Amino acid sequence: MSIAGCLARGGWQGCHEHASVHESVLVGLLLVALVVACIAIAFVIRRQHRRPKRVADQWGALAVMGELCPRGWQAEITVYGGGAPLPADAPSENSLRVELGWKQFDTEFGRVAVARRVWASTIGEALGAMVEDRRTDATLEQIERAGADEGGIQWND
Repeated sequence: MSIAGCLARGGWQGCHEHASVHESVLVGLLLVALVVACIAIAFVIRRQHRRPKRVADQWGALAVMGELCPRGWQAEITVYGGGAPLPADAPSENSLRVELGWKQFDTEFGRVAVARRVWASTIGEALGAMVEDRRTDATLEQIERAGADEGGIQWND
């Protein structure tokens, strides 16, 4: 009896159609290959979308900022105590008492390309915010270069 005949009768009861050993091995190998392919695809996707680790200490900040600012950078940290007057442009949130001002230098010695300031609750958070700020700039620079390479619109157009 054929498989179609078994299905037409409404089920597998009474049907004894079996695949040969060769076909079973072939199907098993196909399943193993599909599982391996799925694992490989998941691994590649995970690596592509993995966010870089958050920096929370001076050594991590030194390493990452050194990579992101190959022509040099500088940072200054100011911690404000409970009764200290804050700058006029400080955030209104009372828990943000650490100010980190950072500069990225350009190709000319000493010329500042970027100067920014971030506020945080701790020194570690401020260092992390500085690195994230620079990573965002680097991503935007890559997008701009890709657009320019393809003849697209630049930011200042």
